[in-house]
Amino acid sequence: MFALYDGPIRESRSTLAIDMVDASALLWRLHLSGHDVGERWRELATTWENHADGHTYPFNDWHAVMAYLGTGRESDVERIVRAYRENRADGSDAAEWGRRTAVPLIEGFVAFWRGDYQAAADHLYGARYIANSFGGSHAQRDIIDWTLTEAAIRGGLTGLAEALANERLALKPHSPVNRTFLARAGVSATPGLKAA
Repeated sequence: MFALYDGPIRESRSTLAIDMVDASALLWRLHLSGHDVGERWRELATTWENHADGHTYPFNDWHAVMAYLGTGRESDVERIVRAYRENRADGSDAAEWGRRTAVPLIEGFVAFWRGDYQAAADHLYGARYIANSFGGSHAQRDIIDWTLTEAAIRGGLTGLAEALANERLALKPHSPVNRTFLARAGVSATPGLKAA
């Protein structure tokens, strides 16, 4: 997987948001799978600086947050969340759309990163039903369910974990990731285990 990231995904250090979205999603998946992605977060987070503003496009900002979390840039995460919350005051449809889609996803991913798996599950469970409104492919949005399922497993939320794992397996029965989720779902994780 690192060959894919270091090669076609990030070799050119593209500054196009569509390429950085793919990079953030792949690093997040690698992180969820227990891989140490090293300094890759840092380069990507720096590149996101010119794109993530909390005003323009929630889908991109959410992916930027993944990189910011990976580098410990909590102030950038808070800046983006604050911008979406403050945008609510202007009453525009765009501001409301950003607040409804970006805030629960970002808060869910932040909670997951901090090891608060119950809060992550609470935020992401609802967000999975509104995520279609901000675009991206099914594969790109799948990272929400992947993270939600991982939160349920790590948080010892056995019923939710089993339901999510079975749902994923019904959609993709030959997926090694989904089979692993189901195998792990019945085994309670240690509540409070912090993400690496």
